[in-house]
Amino acid sequence: MKKLMYVCIIMCLMGSCQSQKKLVSVDRETNEVDLKVGQSCEIAFSTNASTGFWWQWINSDEVTIVDSVGNRYHSNAPQGMVGASSMRYWKFQAKEKGTQTLKFVYARQNIKEAVRTREVTITVK
Repeated sequence: MKKLMYVCIIMCLMGSCQSQKKLVSVDRETNEVDLKVGQSCEIAFSTNASTGFWWQWINSDEVTIVDSVGNRYHSNAPQGMVGASSMRYWKFQAKEKGTQTLKFVYARQNIKEAVRTREVTITVK
């Protein structure tokens, strides 16, 4: 009986660890997401690299509750096609409790004027 109880406890603990690692999506309407410490979220941005504009995270020095743990591009356009839009995904992992807003701009490098802006509020519980 004790063996069964230990197996059940281990299975429950393993299940809770798996749920912590689940990638959480940011609500596209509210630009908000709730995370638990250790969970990750991915923010999607529509972009077009051939125009010279790209998304930049401008307040990374101020944000302490999450770490950027990667970003990637994805395009469905045929190879070599210029001017096609693509997606940029930025992945963040929660590291401590709190609420902060990540600020992004869609601009050319070294140009202060942004074409678009986006703010995403992250709450870590």
